[in-house]
Amino acid sequence: MSSLQSKNIIPLVTLGFALSLLVWSLVLTLAGAVKPGWQLLDLTVVRFWGLLLALGLLGTLVTALLNRSRTQLCLCLSALLLLLATTYAYLFQFEGALSLAEGESYEPYPTSFSSGHKGGLAPFPQAPFTLTRVEPDGKKGRAVIVQKGIGTEIDTNWRSLGSSEIRFRGAALAPLIVVSSKEKGELERSYVKVDLSQGEQVFEFDTLPYQFLLRRDQPRGEEKDLFHLEVRRGKLSLFEGSARLGQKVAVQGMEVSINDQRKFALLEIRTRRGLAALQAAAVLFAVVAVLAVVRRKAI
Repeated sequence: MSSLQSKNIIPLVTLGFALSLLVWSLVLTLAGAVKPGWQLLDLTVVRFWGLLLALGLLGTLVTALLNRSRTQLCLCLSALLLLLATTYAYLFQFEGALSLAEGESYEPYPTSFSSGHKGGLAPFPQAPFTLTRVEPDGKKGRAVIVQKGIGTEIDTNWRSLGSSEIRFRGAALAPLIVVSSKEKGELERSYVKVDLSQGEQVFEFDTLPYQFLLRRDQPRGEEKDLFHLEVRRGKLSLFEGSARLGQKVAVQGMEVSINDQRKFALLEIRTRRGLAALQAAAVLFAVVAVLAVVRRKAI
């Protein structure tokens, strides 16, 4: 009996690692500590538990070879394959969101993305393009991008973009904010990609020590494009009031104006390298596990 327990101690410990990793993942996800998906593997504790699981599987593999257990050997090899496929897919996966105004181009640089998740070995999608048109239509919309002179319509479904995929997530109007002074001339001129339909938005410029708060005001008479603008420096409010499209507002020796509006699109790009191998490894492990259970009951 003691000999049987000593033979099974490593597989049992490995099974304990796998179950505890699964339980902790479910607890963290249900508690809202992490979002479901690859971000779970960013946690140090999950990586450490994964390392223990890998060591346990290697020990189980040695035990299966010594005991000449084909069932245990097949289970261990399929589990190791699943772990390797998961690691590969995690290291090379990429998900990112970016905003482009009509006429702007995407370049494969970190600054192009406003948010996202990138694996340690994943490159940024190498497929430059130019956004030429945005057509918002309620919750549904589309955009047209041009690559090497060829136009492609992008909607809410994933479409191929080189070795990656892209889809349209929304659209809004980007106000053109111009900040100037009499002494230095134009200090800043940028389309600010904020969705004013969602209420007041806050933004800053790296070149200026100010914070801007902007929202749309209700139209008054013939004035359709009316905004409420506030300019702060730290906790001090330098200006707060209404501003029409094209109107220059004096703020502590400067002039701030909203000169134009341009449609912009929110796009998502992802790279899913290794996902097919991960799915195949998961199916293989499931089949081997089922066959192992059936064989054990038959004995």
